[in-house]
Amino acid sequence: MNSPRINRVLQVLNLVALNPAPTRLSAIGAALGLHPSTVSRIIADLVAGGLLVKCAYRSVVAAPELALLGLRAGQNHPLTRIARELLPPFLAEMEIAGDLAAAPANGLYHFYVERRGLPAPEPLRRSDLAAVIFAAEGLTREQALVRLRQASPGNELDSDPEPFLGRMEEAARERRLINFHAGRFWQLTLPLQCGPFVCAFSVARTEQPRDEKIFPACARMIGRIKAAYNARIEESC
Repeated sequence: MNSPRINRVLQVLNLVALNPAPTRLSAIGAALGLHPSTVSRIIADLVAGGLLVKCAYRSVVAAPELALLGLRAGQNHPLTRIARELLPPFLAEMEIAGDLAAAPANGLYHFYVERRGLPAPEPLRRSDLAAVIFAAEGLTREQALVRLRQASPGNELDSDPEPFLGRMEEAARERRLINFHAGRFWQLTLPLQCGPFVCAFSVARTEQPRDEKIFPACARMIGRIKAAYNARIEESC
């Protein structure tokens, strides 16, 4: 994005949205290297636009409208619409729970379809999906940790990040990631790239299959999603 003003606004929104606590204006300026008067002007515009809310002395939090904006964008993205069209019959046929995630820039969009009462996946920022996305992007350990910190402000990374980094490296070697979750269910995650989006396609089953038929089935589904996405984009151009 070529506009420095828009870049600064997006950086401020991202910083506030990722902070679970109110964010002080001084902290925004220090984190982004902005003059206090610049921060004040940006915050005033975002508050007037309904994207941020003042909550304490020179502190702000994300407004509900900001969350709704991201939700609407995710729900109406071509990738989401295609997933809604193609996944249900595939899930029914394979008797699986399915995930679809798209990761533009530093954000992670997570679209989860629940089946058979399986537990929801762990937060995407530390999940198998994120590990495969980071691997598909070719991130180093150091770069992955930076991304995790961007998505996990506060004390999220006080625990050992090694298990996540190990899964990322395994996904980079194998081009897929298979995890067994405490004997309850197993999950297969494969990389998927649609246009500018680095994505991951993940399926879970309550028991281990007796053969590997599900692997080529998932690969075929990835091909269908990519083809449908490319065709949808070409039609809109």
